[in-house]
Amino acid sequence: MKTLLFILAITCVINLSFSQSEKGIGIRAGANISTLTNSDLDAKTNVYLGVFYQVRFSELYALQPELGYSNQGGITKGNNPVYIEYITLGATNKFFIAPAQGLYISITPGFDFDIDDTFFGISNSDDNLFDGNDATFIDFSISFGLGFELKNGLSFDARYKQGLIDVYSDAFHSFDSELYEAKNQFNAVFQIGIAYKFNLTKNK
Repeated sequence: MKTLLFILAITCVINLSFSQSEKGIGIRAGANISTLTNSDLDAKTNVYLGVFYQVRFSELYALQPELGYSNQGGITKGNNPVYIEYITLGATNKFFIAPAQGLYISITPGFDFDIDDTFFGISNSDDNLFDGNDATFIDFSISFGLGFELKNGLSFDARYKQGLIDVYSDAFHSFDSELYEAKNQFNAVFQIGIAYKFNLTKNK
């Protein structure tokens, strides 16, 4: 009985917290400057796009689940781009260090799913429809960022994103073979972009 009452009390607190929080949905987009660690690839510039839902629990903290697209990879010494395209799912934690000015730091754990190894990548494969691009299907990443969130819903954001799972599970022609065998390759991405949030909270 005590356990049931405790669970009900926690549920009420969570519901009350959400009901009193500021909520909004939005879109975000920007540039990726990406490469792979321990490889002979140069940095490549491409894009990321996404949507998000933000819950502002207090002046100091907001939680922002995100769904998006991220084009990563690098450029070979022969100037050929290597594309690794991901569907991304993340949870950005914003800590406002100067709430009045909208200045915050962010930490975003996330999962990235390689498009070329899914149904969406079938048309990109020349030979076997299910060959994909040899990249590991899923990557777990952590991002650290700094940004400004303005009262009109506009925000500016810069993040460094580090992958934590070896990108390639098989040999890949653009890497030096000895280096590939000795070390793992991880996604490393610098992101800079802009976002806009539509407020869903009714004005009192």
